[in-house]
Amino acid sequence: MSRLDELINEFCPDGVEYKAICEFCKVGTGKSNRQDADENGEYPFYVRSKEVFLNNSYEFDEEAIIIPGEGSIGEIFHYVNGKYALHQRAYRIHIEDNYVITKFLYYYMAQNFKKFIYQKAVNATVKSIRKPMIEKFVVPIPPLPVQREIVRILDNFTELTAELTAELTARKKQYEYYQNILLTCDGFN
Repeated sequence: MSRLDELINEFCPDGVEYKAICEFCKVGTGKSNRQDADENGEYPFYVRSKEVFLNNSYEFDEEAIIIPGEGSIGEIFHYVNGKYALHQRAYRIHIEDNYVITKFLYYYMAQNFKKFIYQKAVNATVKSIRKPMIEKFVVPIPPLPVQREIVRILDNFTELTAELTAELTARKKQYEYYQNILLTCDGFN
């Protein structure tokens, strides 16, 4: 039996409570525009893309989840802990109660939010979302020890995935290098 199984058996044998995000989070947008980005800026600047820009000032100093308000809805999630600037069409989800770990919510949303938001959309396409749509997203709330173990496991997998991706990228470059040498006959001179 895994550590997670033990914790679930101990702390939630009868299941867990579910709550809508509006019950434990503050959801809002930023005030910055895309042109406020500065490549020499000091603070992360989250817009509506996977790419994180920089800004000379910050609007928030907190732990939060950042999602776009339009564009790649349900596909882009940023976890931030510290000072940052936020685009006016990106949303921040900041937990205000101490019974949910932000990273737990981040992983849960990354896995489940897209399906939820597309069920709410007409014709299964979402061009933009609004605050009330985010606030209605319902989340399971296991006890903190269970959340911590889930976050620990997923953080480890995320780190291992990044290491394997970097290794694979390096091996592909190495392969292409030797392939080019062999196929251009430069290796025979």
